[in-house]
Parts: sequence; C-alpha cells; structure tokens
Amino acid sequence: MNSSNTSRMREAIRESFIYKRLQGPIFNLKGYMFDLYHGVKTMPQVTLDELEIDSPNKKGGGIYAGTEPKYFRTVMDSLDIDFSRFHFIDFGSGMGRALLLAADYPFRKITGIEFSTELHEIAEKNIRSYTRRKRACNDLESVCEDATTYALPREPSVYYLFNPFNRELFGSVIRSFERSLAEDPRDAYVIYMNPVNDDLFVDSPAFEPLDRGPWHSVHVARRGE
Repeated sequence: MNSSNTSRMREAIRESFIYKRLQGPIFNLKGYMFDLYHGVKTMPQVTLDELEIDSPNKKGGGIYAGTEPKYFRTVMDSLDIDFSRFHFIDFGSGMGRALLLAADYPFRKITGIEFSTELHEIAEKNIRSYTRRKRACNDLESVCEDATTYALPREPSVYYLFNPFNRELFGSVIRSFERSLAEDPRDAYVIYMNPVNDDLFVDSPAFEPLDRGPWHSVHVARRGE
C-alpha cells in the first residue's frame, strides 16, 4: 500500500464513528500506560472545581489533561530550532507530563507554570522520579504561580499551552507575551494544543502563524518588519 493510500485510510479511521467514540478511552489508556512505564503520575484528567486554588482566575482555568506523547513528539520534531538555545515554558503545566516529554529534547531549561498547589506538588514528585531516567535536559522545574503574573524570562523561549485558559485569560497572557517581546525582542515560539482560541494569536501583532496540524498550531514571534 502506498503512502497516499495509507494516509487516506488513517484519515478515514479518524473520522469514523467508532474511533470518535473510543478516542477518549484510548487517550486515557495511553496516559496510564505512560505513567506505568515511567513510574510517574500524570493521570487522571482533573477539573479545577475539584482543587483548592487561591486565585481569582480559577474560574477561567481549563481541565487538566496530560499531553499525548506521540503527538507532542511530532510537533516538537517539526521545529527547526537549536533546542539548546531555548527555554521551554509550559503554561498551565498541571502534573507535568509535557515537562517530562520536553526533557527528551536538549532544551537549555524547562519550566512549568501551574497555579494549583496540588497539581504543582505532583509535578515536582514526577520530576524527581524522572531524574533517574536518561534525558536530554536535566534542568526541570515546576513553579506554583499564576500564568497571568508570571515574569517571562528574557531569553529565547518555546511557550507551550494545552488550551489551559478561557478566552479572557488567554487574552491577558498574550498581552503579557506582547509586552515582553516588545521590550526585549527575541526568538520565541508558541505551541498551542487544541487551539480553540487560535484567532487571538493570529490577530496578535507580536506573532505570525508558522504551522498548523489537526490538533495544534505554531506561531513565531515577529522580529521587525
């Protein structure tokens, strides 16, 4: 079977009724298998009303769900960058699965921003457990902080967001990106998973679209006209 026929078959499977019914259970199964293999806890999915969060922005947060490993690697492998120059920052990092996946790449540093103390503490335990495994980046941390007030490091960065906020909070975070990049222009990329508010990045004067897939978009910071 040639590659075009294979691609059409895969697309037909994704669009099938059975696949759509099983997509959630399959996603969860992959997550539990990841945890079992790596000796960490990044499951189950969690809604914020189940957590104690001392922040007025709690109502604007999304559901925590761990990033799907294979799709994450597909997106990362598409980036044409020198990873060693970049700081990977996950906004709404939850239990930290994306941080662990990012450690397979030689980033200069990896940081997760999470405003739930409970999820942040789980992420810290996961990072400690993962230190015993071979990885390309060993500088990982989870920071318990609100993403809207986080001071962006003034260095080349990859900003990662798995649809962690409602539209209002997204606007606030993007304005923070815009201010920081205007004050200190630098290389920056946004990876936005499940990009339901992607128009906010498309319309931002600080970014331009770079790539798009079935469940993600990538934007790059403008460096002058």
